[in-house]
Amino acid sequence: MNNNEISFNEVNAHQVFGILDKMWVQKKGIFKKNNVLPENRYPVIADEREYANFLFCAALPMRGGVISDSPFRWLWELRRKFPSLFEPEAVAKLWLPEEILDAFRTVTVKVLNGNGIGEKGYGVLSMHAEQHAKNWYENLSVLHRSWGGDIRNVFLSVSDFEEAFARIDYKRSEKPFKGMRRKIFSLLTIWLQEKELIPLFPTPIPVDFHALRILWATEVIDFAFAKPFVPREKHSPQLSGKIAVRMFEGYIDQVAIWSQKFIQKNGFSHMNINPAIWILSRVLCAENFQNSSRKDGKRYFEAGEIMKNPDIWPNKYRDPCLSCPLEYFCKWAIPSAPYYRWGLLTRISERVAYNGPNLRLPFNWVEIPYFNPKKRP
Repeated sequence: MNNNEISFNEVNAHQVFGILDKMWVQKKGIFKKNNVLPENRYPVIADEREYANFLFCAALPMRGGVISDSPFRWLWELRRKFPSLFEPEAVAKLWLPEEILDAFRTVTVKVLNGNGIGEKGYGVLSMHAEQHAKNWYENLSVLHRSWGGDIRNVFLSVSDFEEAFARIDYKRSEKPFKGMRRKIFSLLTIWLQEKELIPLFPTPIPVDFHALRILWATEVIDFAFAKPFVPREKHSPQLSGKIAVRMFEGYIDQVAIWSQKFIQKNGFSHMNINPAIWILSRVLCAENFQNSSRKDGKRYFEAGEIMKNPDIWPNKYRDPCLSCPLEYFCKWAIPSAPYYRWGLLTRISERVAYNGPNLRLPFNWVEIPYFNPKKRP
């Protein structure tokens, strides 16, 4: 093993993936309410080429800390006001990057009434709006020139995700898509497969924060090479000595490639594993007390402190772990704040099982008043 190689516990993985695969299919537990994923909350576009190209455009902003619910609402409004922005030939011939940027701002400020306009007024794309506009122009132009204006053509006659990815990967292709790495492209692939717009073939799970949190908390993956973290002034002092890994593309690729091979070898389905992992982390892990933070991401709740002072648990705390089918395997608290603020996947503490009076009773999670499927993780 080299100094930057992630290790995989395939015994744990088989148990974890087996539970998720089965429960998703059977719609049991947290999955029994047939959760509506973000890509399924909007109308189906009748024309299959248009629908596939819309999903291609929808995948482009799913980067970094973007919450997937927000881009879909924004993109539907963008399509309603500027339908030609989703037509590859029109973008290649009639639009310029700066005009696309203006369209982004128009939709955010005028159509959505400034709701969530971000620092620069570009809504969900605020952090990298100029780059998004340029990528939109270049990607739709490449789609027009090289793929007949139809994203489905990228997948013609392929039997494996890597074969399709090689066709648009900037490292291997002469006609690459900008800003689309394995995570984004696997997400797009699963969307297209889900809508039966392309054939079903082996595909990795999209390796985002949610997938990493579940896999690391259950010790399916291990960053044995990571050294104790030394925080800088901008970081929380509590990160000192923790295992906090900056997730470079190479690490993401390792997990993605492994997941595809493992899922295929063991007869699981990425169409089940992917949404199940996302929902568990997005809904349940997000409500776990130890995965929360205070004081602008600087204050966390570690096992030692909780064991010494059980009164630190929130009053009338509803334990989300009770609804989690992986509770037995989950060993670590991995809060989202360090990842979204500083790009650090952080194991803050061992997970402590909650034993508050009268609150470790079964309950229906979706009926809890403060459940909010659009809440930031």
